[in-house]
Amino acid sequence: MSVQTTEYVASEIRSPASFLASRVFIYGALAFWAFICLFPIYWTVTTSFKTAVDVTQGHLIPFVDFQPDWKGWRSLGLSPDSIFQTSTVREEFLKRFMNSVITSVGASSLAIVIGSLAAYGLTRYRYHFAWFKNEDISFFFLSQLILPPVVLALPFLVLYREVGLLDTRIGLILLYTLMVLPIVIWIMRDQFNSIPVELEEAALVDGLSIWGAFFR
Repeated sequence: MSVQTTEYVASEIRSPASFLASRVFIYGALAFWAFICLFPIYWTVTTSFKTAVDVTQGHLIPFVDFQPDWKGWRSLGLSPDSIFQTSTVREEFLKRFMNSVITSVGASSLAIVIGSLAAYGLTRYRYHFAWFKNEDISFFFLSQLILPPVVLALPFLVLYREVGLLDTRIGLILLYTLMVLPIVIWIMRDQFNSIPVELEEAALVDGLSIWGAFFR
């Protein structure tokens, strides 16, 4: 009896130390991963305040390794002393920046909508086209990423020229959507597979439609 009591007390004494060690390891790993994810953003922001010499020398810490300078921002007309002045360079930069924002947001939104619907259909319904089944269809979508983009360059150039989508935002949005759609379908397919079918069945019993269960 005394041996069991001693072992129990020893385990109770060790538990706070092991708990603290596990917490230190977990938070340390999270902090390290956060550093890896956030460092590119930090590097981008600090680089915008560097001169060419500071960039080539790899200086990282402002006011320690290098003195921040508005030269790069001033060349775009975005520094505090030039922001309110007329600048054709700034107008051209903002125009291109807005083109990037519109095309990226539009392509992402369209890919999520189409990819979610396609992935939902692949996880909730059974398909059989010749020898193609659900798993084959999913792999077919993913295999499109293997295709080199240069193979599609000339066909898309001819197609866009014929339908009037050359040098348009809509054309870019459709092209970017096509490029990211396979990976969106694959990721969303795994997400829908992790959701029990019983949840949707319960929603249908409660009176929701298929669309209502999908969106909720």
